[in-house]
Amino acid sequence: MKIVLQDNRRYILRFQKGEEVLEALKKFIADEKIMASVFSGIGACSLAELAFYDVKTIDYRTRVFDEDCEILSITGNSAILNGEVALHAHAVLSRADFSAIGGHVMELVVSATCELFLIKLDGVMQRKLDPETNL
Repeated sequence: MKIVLQDNRRYILRFQKGEEVLEALKKFIADEKIMASVFSGIGACSLAELAFYDVKTIDYRTRVFDEDCEILSITGNSAILNGEVALHAHAVLSRADFSAIGGHVMELVVSATCELFLIKLDGVMQRKLDPETNL
């Protein structure tokens, strides 16, 4: 991951081929000591694990898409959970046949590039587990 541009609160980040976006983003946020942020981006991926939260089972259903896709949109935020960086991201991906898939992002591996625009927010956004929803 490379910082393409930054000012005191905003970053443009570029992820390289083969990088797992959430892992690299989480490390960047921890290294920069960012306690709250929002981000959005575009790019391309070779593998995505997406999830759908099932309110009946109170759990995520996941599916791996091991194929080249365009990242039409990834959007999310970062917060702190039990002293660690916690990411929450959703994405819409386009397949080669131009159909779209989307969901909660569990894993996203870059195939060509991925560019994120991240805004560091003032203060700390704390997350805690909600026992009713397990979220």
